Amino acid sequence: MSNTQSLPTVVEALEDKAKKHKQAKNTQFYVSVARHNIREVNSELDDLVKSLEDLRYYKTVLEEAFGTSAPTMTSSAVQTAEKAIETTQEELLENAQSDDFDDDEASLGSDDGSGDPEVELTPAVQKQITQIQSAKRQVDNVTENIESQLKSKREQWSTKVSAAEELQKILGGQNGDFARTLNHMHQLLTRELMDPSGSASNFVSKWKNAVGNWERHQSLQSFDDFQKKHNLSDSTVEDVKTLSESRQLTLADISLDTLEEMKRVDGFASAVKLSL
Repeated sequence: MSNTQSLPTVVEALEDKAKKHKQAKNTQFYVSVARHNIREVNSELDDLVKSLEDLRYYKTVLEEAFGTSAPTMTSSAVQTAEKAIETTQEELLENAQSDDFDDDEASLGSDDGSGDPEVELTPAVQKQITQIQSAKRQVDNVTENIESQLKSKREQWSTKVSAAEELQKILGGQNGDFARTLNHMHQLLTRELMDPSGSASNFVSKWKNAVGNWERHQSLQSFDDFQKKHNLSDSTVEDVKTLSESRQLTLADISLDTLEEMKRVDGFASAVKLSL
């Protein structure tokens, strides 16, 4: 008896083999679609999480270090972002499944000859990404608002610190503790304040300590405070400022009253030098 299969049997076997091969190719295609979609969503989520972390840093610093309330829209932006981030893995996997292809349409070919499957975002994932991007824009808008307020605070404090440093220079830096405080505040303002990669709670703690030290040296904070404490005349203060700018004054330029005022202030007698 012949073992030769009949033509219909051979055809059926070939069709079954082709169907299984096609199913395997389709399965690989669908996996590629899912991976591509999940990767795109995760990338958008990473960007949103980073923006949300930055916002939380700036908000904490503004409120706890400088005592200024964050914009009212902050809470809404945070809630929108948190809702977008709460997508479960099951939901993400479901959204990443493409139902736009049937067995006859699925293909693993590509136009660039790389052999990689051509995959696109599923409608569900595209909608999800749009929501994530919208949430990120809200967060970024609030963050920019708070950043602007913090930059204003930095400018105000930098001006005050610079004035105090100028007075310290005139006095020859005799108060070492206050000089260190000013240097520390300068570093906090220029290096740490606008750096959201750091810890907000650490910055708040450092800043509060620095401000506490600042307040303990009230008379050294500015020329106005120093003038009031030592009852100096305006002319004496102006002469001292002139000397602080490395400009020379002769005895003829300074009145006896001014000299007497300088002599009675601790620090001036040794810090201010005049020549005949």
